[in-house]
This record gives sequence, structure tokens and C-alpha cells, in this order.
Amino acid sequence: GNGADTDRALLLDYQACIAPNHEKAIKLEKEALAKIKVITEDNIRTVSNLHMNLGSLYRLNSQALLAREHMERAIFLLEQYQLCYNHDIITHYLNYAALLTDLHDTKRAFSVLQKLAHIIKEANSDTCLDYAQVQESMGNLFLLTANLPKANIHYMKALEIYKNIWNDNPDLIDKKYQEIQELYLQAGLMPGKRILDFQK
Repeated sequence: GNGADTDRALLLDYQACIAPNHEKAIKLEKEALAKIKVITEDNIRTVSNLHMNLGSLYRLNSQALLAREHMERAIFLLEQYQLCYNHDIITHYLNYAALLTDLHDTKRAFSVLQKLAHIIKEANSDTCLDYAQVQESMGNLFLLTANLPKANIHYMKALEIYKNIWNDNPDLIDKKYQEIQELYLQAGLMPGKRILDFQK
């Protein structure tokens, strides 16, 4: 039955996670997908995750077009079944945006992140950790394209949220602040004044 097929697929998915190399993992992930013949409301999240895992493996294996195909399928399935706000969709969108960035499609990557920010804000809030993570990803994207004013804006939004959430844990804020500073240095760029003044 469907339940047994899903269990077999999940076992193959697990084996793919511990496979010795990308090629073997891709083969196992494809076998896992082949096990599920009919997509239902019960197995949709599993199927979507399998497509995303396969897409991520293709990305690691420098097979960008196959990666894109499976990542888009993963997102389409969750959206089709209106499973828009859960941890899976956040991971899916962030992975997809990273792939689009690899492909130098930064405009599309930004619109994917904007859509994700909107989903999180509607379903949760614009002060939660997930929202901060997306703001940080937007900052990374703009830093990559050397658009400093926009990078500064998104990093500041992320840092303000982190500061509110971790207000009793200054070490975490320090660590995040250092990480963001480091990204600027790696890019050979100078953080904006508001970011430099953030911890004063």
C-alpha cells in the first residue's frame, strides 16, 4: 500500500544521506522517488522533500539544470497542496534561492526570497527567527552583487530581529554580528555605518 511505499522511500532516502558519494546518493534518491507511484495528501510532504533532496544532491554534483528541475517540483508540490507555511517550505525556498544564485539568476533568487518573507510574515510575523534568516539571505545576495546599500538594509533588519529574540543571550548576537562582518571582509567590502555602530 501507499504507507509501505512511503516507508520504503524514506529508508532509501536515509541510505542516500549516508551514501559514500554524490552519484550513489543520487541513485538512491531516484529509487526512493520511484517507490511512490501515487501522490496523495498523506505523502505529499515526503515526495516534496525527496525532490528537494535530489535537487540538492544534483546541485552539489554541479548538475544545475537537474537541480533546478527537482527543486521547482518540490516547491510546486507544497504550493499545490497549500502546505505553504512549515519548516520544509522555508528550507526549500532558501535552497532554491541558493541554486538560482549559483546560476547567476540573482533577480529571480531575490524574488523567491521576497515571496518567502511574505509567506512567513503572513503566517507568523516579521519579528520571528525565520524572517530574520530570510533577511540575512537577502543581505548575502546583495553583498554578492556588491549592492551595499541594500545589503546593509537587510542585514540591519536581520540583526534587529536577532537582538530582540536573543536579548538574554548576548553571545549569540555577538557570533551572528561577527559572521556578518566577516562576509563583508571576504567580499572585500566595508560594512555600512549602522552595522559598524550596531554593537556600540
